[in-house]
Amino acid sequence: MSNGETKTAKETKAEAEINANKENGQECGCEDVKGPENEVSSQEGEIIRLTKEIETLKDLLQRRQADFENFRKRTAKLQEDYKKLAIRDFAYDIINVNDDIARAIEASENLTGQESTDSKDSFIQGIKLVSKRIEEILNKYGIEEIESENKPFNPQYHEALEIENSEEHSEDTVTKVYQKGFKLDEHLVRSAKVKVSKPAPKKSEETDENGKCS
Repeated sequence: MSNGETKTAKETKAEAEINANKENGQECGCEDVKGPENEVSSQEGEIIRLTKEIETLKDLLQRRQADFENFRKRTAKLQEDYKKLAIRDFAYDIINVNDDIARAIEASENLTGQESTDSKDSFIQGIKLVSKRIEEILNKYGIEEIESENKPFNPQYHEALEIENSEEHSEDTVTKVYQKGFKLDEHLVRSAKVKVSKPAPKKSEETDENGKCS
């Protein structure tokens, strides 16, 4: 059939279908159609991407855990070093005091007769100075004596070795210190061993034979 000939109804219908397919982007070779194979390929790509992301996060987490463990070890070592340095300084001061005590003992052992009698006061005074020096060292490190005598009994700081009843006190009161106690801030170093006076129990009212108060 030549170009000048009239198109049949069948040809006209075929051309209309081709044109409709072109408009809808469905003509073969003009648009990519997503079939089952393309969907599978897309899912595999997403899985690969997520897997890589998970591996990256796992690696980051492992590095953070390693950093934290190293930090914890460094902190523990620093704390231990600080503790040892504090003990070292304290020990140095106490050793010097102990040297003074040793020299005083040695001097007392070399004293005899009248010389010993004449030097007794000096020896006692020397021991008192050593005791005072020890107290100064304790204060230097923040260790202070617990005030106890004539103070309310506090089981946190006091250990009662003796208890008595007394009408002179309205509450449990420390009346004698057998051994001094010490604390560092609010932390107990050693409790004070004390004698405690408790308020005497009130006397019950006397009653006569009829049960009336006398």
